[in-house]
Amino acid sequence: MKSQTTARIRVTVALAVGCLLAGCATNPPEPEPKPAPPPSPTGPDPALVSWAGGYCGAVKDMRLIVYSMAKGYDIQTAADLPKAEESMKKLDTALTAAITGLEKLPKIAQKADELAAGELAFYRKLHGKVTEFRTLLPRGGVEYAKAALNLSGADLVTHVPAVKTGDVPGLDQAMKADKACELVG
Repeated sequence: MKSQTTARIRVTVALAVGCLLAGCATNPPEPEPKPAPPPSPTGPDPALVSWAGGYCGAVKDMRLIVYSMAKGYDIQTAADLPKAEESMKKLDTALTAAITGLEKLPKIAQKADELAAGELAFYRKLHGKVTEFRTLLPRGGVEYAKAALNLSGADLVTHVPAVKTGDVPGLDQAMKADKACELVG
């Protein structure tokens, strides 16, 4: 009887050691997330709020325009080409306004300036493409119009700023304080 009890204890200990070695032990608790920094008692920096309003005013339409543009699948025949031309004209106009708005932003802080410069570079590059698309669209036909709309839409939808607004100290709070930033983030 004593040998059976000893055998059971040995098996139990062996299983416990095996589990520990195999990683069956409970995981240590995950560290608690860092609390958000307390809001400034005086509110966001008025200069940054003003800058945020200018930034949001410049890029807001660009964030939404893709939803109002004709899509490649909307263009089936030559009769549909005016839809493509109108969408490309609308995109061209919005890009011009965004570029102008971003160029007018004052220099305020390194990260904010990097954010604006990155967006400005993206919109200028896309504007160059759109200008080319608009020039060739009348001669390009249906397939060209589809491709131009698809490429422009894809560029807009997949674009991620190199500097996120959350990486700019105080900008998220400043954006919340300006109505122009409601749909930008």
